[in-house]
Amino acid sequence: MAGQMNFAQLFFMITSRPTKKKKKRSVFYRVSAWLHLWLGLVSGIIVVIVSITGAILTFEQELRILLQPYQTVEDHGKPFLPPSVLKQKTIEGYKIPGISHVIYRGRNRSTIITWYGDRKNFLITWINPYTGKLLKQQPLEEDFYRIMLTGHYQLWLPRNIGQPLVAYATLIFVITLITGMVLWWPKKWTRSTRQQSFFIKTKASFKRLNYDLHNVLGFYSLLIALILGLTGMVYGMRWFSNSVYWAASGGEKSKGRFERIKSDSTLTAVRNIPDEDFIYNKVLARKIDLSSVDVTIGFPYGKAGAWNLDLNPKPGTRYLETSESYEQHSVKLLKAGMPYGQGNGGDTIMKLNYDLHVGAIGGILTKIIAFLVCVISASLPITGFIIWLPKGNKKKNKKPKAALV
Repeated sequence: MAGQMNFAQLFFMITSRPTKKKKKRSVFYRVSAWLHLWLGLVSGIIVVIVSITGAILTFEQELRILLQPYQTVEDHGKPFLPPSVLKQKTIEGYKIPGISHVIYRGRNRSTIITWYGDRKNFLITWINPYTGKLLKQQPLEEDFYRIMLTGHYQLWLPRNIGQPLVAYATLIFVITLITGMVLWWPKKWTRSTRQQSFFIKTKASFKRLNYDLHNVLGFYSLLIALILGLTGMVYGMRWFSNSVYWAASGGEKSKGRFERIKSDSTLTAVRNIPDEDFIYNKVLARKIDLSSVDVTIGFPYGKAGAWNLDLNPKPGTRYLETSESYEQHSVKLLKAGMPYGQGNGGDTIMKLNYDLHVGAIGGILTKIIAFLVCVISASLPITGFIIWLPKGNKKKNKKPKAALV
């Protein structure tokens, strides 16, 4: 009889066990998953470009020496020509109006001469420091590694557009790294979850292999990727840079990344040698080993500009570099930069920032690590997109069920 329950139906209801509902993840986990997905999709293409260009730039100096013959010269075992001679040979040889820097780079390296007109007129000359022979000149904008740096810093867009895009995409990348760690962490540590979390199953299906490449490689690269991302944000966001300095220094205000030193245009002085040679002689008087110390002499820019002298005892890095500024006319010392380790915590962090960012801090080993992490970082948006794509299409194509009558 319709509407009445027979004995078999009653027995089934009593003896059958209710199915367990799948326990929902915490709100924190679900929010992290949502942020990880959508922030990753928004920033993905920028992260890929920045990571690939970063990987290329990691071994810039090593590749320049290997692929560009004009980067090296034979050690003649005699003193370098003074900067005034190298300056004159460059101006006469390439018919340029002046020079901006003379950079001595050791006994076996060519000396670099630069001329800066504006951002679109920046010439680099490589010259033999022993003979004055001109080896090569090139506009900076045509240099391959400069092109890569422009992409890395501003996506080959105008700086006021591209640079903020890179900076905030990097911030988003840092957030996705943190949310990715939340998603990676297993609910329970078992033999199975350890296997899935720490090892890539190379013989699995493409879907599983792609998931492992995203999940496992993301975990192993997390710490270094965070360092690369955070140090990059120091260059791209003034508010973040100031905050890092404030926190590391114990509450002191940042002095600013670059301070333009001005000269007194009313001063005059008479010397029997060119000013650039006078400054170079100061370096020689200190008995500095020019085979291991890079020496950069910066010429004054404009009537109120100052001479700059940079000494780097560890070429390939920047954290030990010291800077001095000299009055343009009297060539008296205006300011001496603070050596590494003598400032507060903020000063130390800022000096280390570049070398941490490019992986140069520990030599070739840390460069290799930085390169591998850049490659992994470039792959994460791609493998993540492949994970999401079937799910996104499934939701898009899912039709609502017809109501039961």
